[in-house]
Amino acid sequence: MKKYVFSFVLLALSLVTITACSDNSQGLRQGDEQNAGLRASVKGDVYHAVVPCASCPGIDIWVQLYTAADGMRFRIVERYLEEDNAVFIDEGAVTRKNETVIELQRKDGAQSYLLGDGYISLLGTMDVEEGSITDNADYRLYKMPAGFKMP
Repeated sequence: MKKYVFSFVLLALSLVTITACSDNSQGLRQGDEQNAGLRASVKGDVYHAVVPCASCPGIDIWVQLYTAADGMRFRIVERYLEEDNAVFIDEGAVTRKNETVIELQRKDGAQSYLLGDGYISLLGTMDVEEGSITDNADYRLYKMPAGFKMP
């Protein structure tokens, strides 16, 4: 199983490296209005990673950010590895907290992400409340190539 996870992560990082070299004229940090820049820059973007988990080998997370008639939206699929019936899907609105932080309005509460160059990084609740926003590489979801479809 570790061989599969390692191979998948290696493949994902290779794809990110390839797409990083392509022309990305609209980065995630562009735009002065609350959501206007975000809306233009992340239309249909898909992010992926396997992040650490206390009760299983990891959580396979896919996040899609896209534009809808009512503004920025997200779709998230979380699969707990080696757990039966442990797939969770959620959809909702995206709000911009500041220049570098977005918030997904999930059914069970808000979840914040730091916007990076080619990735988004899951933030803990305390990071946002205390204002000590730090990027943790273990919780980075990397941008997939344009046109990539979520599972």
